[in-house]
Amino acid sequence: MDAATGTVQDWGQAILLALTRALSDLMAFVPRLLGALVLLLVGWLISRALEALVAKGLRAVRFNQIADKAEIDQFLATAGVRMDPSSVVGKLVYWFVMLSFVISAFGALGLSQVEGVLAGIIGFIPNVIVALVILLLGALAANVVANLVRGSVGTARVGDPNLLAMIARGAILVFAVIMAMDQLEIAPTIITTLWTALIGMFAVAGALAFGLGGRDLARQILENAYQKGQEKAQDVKQAVQETGSAPQRPSGPSRPSGPDGAGTQGAPEIRRVV
Repeated sequence: MDAATGTVQDWGQAILLALTRALSDLMAFVPRLLGALVLLLVGWLISRALEALVAKGLRAVRFNQIADKAEIDQFLATAGVRMDPSSVVGKLVYWFVMLSFVISAFGALGLSQVEGVLAGIIGFIPNVIVALVILLLGALAANVVANLVRGSVGTARVGDPNLLAMIARGAILVFAVIMAMDQLEIAPTIITTLWTALIGMFAVAGALAFGLGGRDLARQILENAYQKGQEKAQDVKQAVQETGSAPQRPSGPSRPSGPDGAGTQGAPEIRRVV
């Protein structure tokens, strides 16, 4: 009877101890939970304010018109995004700031593993923003160069303006995409190989274009040089012929003829003395 009573008392103490510990952990967790919720609320308010401020500022500097020239709005429409480019940038700022507060909230809760994962994500967001800026500038440069090529080729009438403009635009866009992927650190080995291949391809293409394009010019230069040489040789030959056919004048007065009828020159005869 006493053994059974001792066992019951031990079980009761164990349950009471477990409940006490659980209540103590809950009371210790509630302040941290409230602190995390407050952090999330403050972060949400600040993120919303910054989103609106950034979007309004970009619209004030006509960022949407610049993105329209780079055809970014068409890309967003194709991707199913129903926001203008300024709103997209504002949303990126919103998530960047909001994730910072979310990391702080998880840190307040003591969830270090989740905090590390989110820290890695928020550390990657600046690379995304830089990659988007590279794509935007690349698209702008591609359109400007395409228009220049189209106008120049159309004025010179040396080929198809639209085709050459499309090739120039595509080449610049390819470079911009590769630079963006390099910034995002997507398959760095493949990107390095692509960089090397593209540089080598353009170097070989430039050499071939220079060689093949300058072939006619070099032939023309050689033909002109050869023709000028032939003309000078003909002039020299004609001058020599004219000089040889001219009548020769006597060098001095003639003397009377001798007994044999042969005339003698005016120069005195020099006899050799033995």
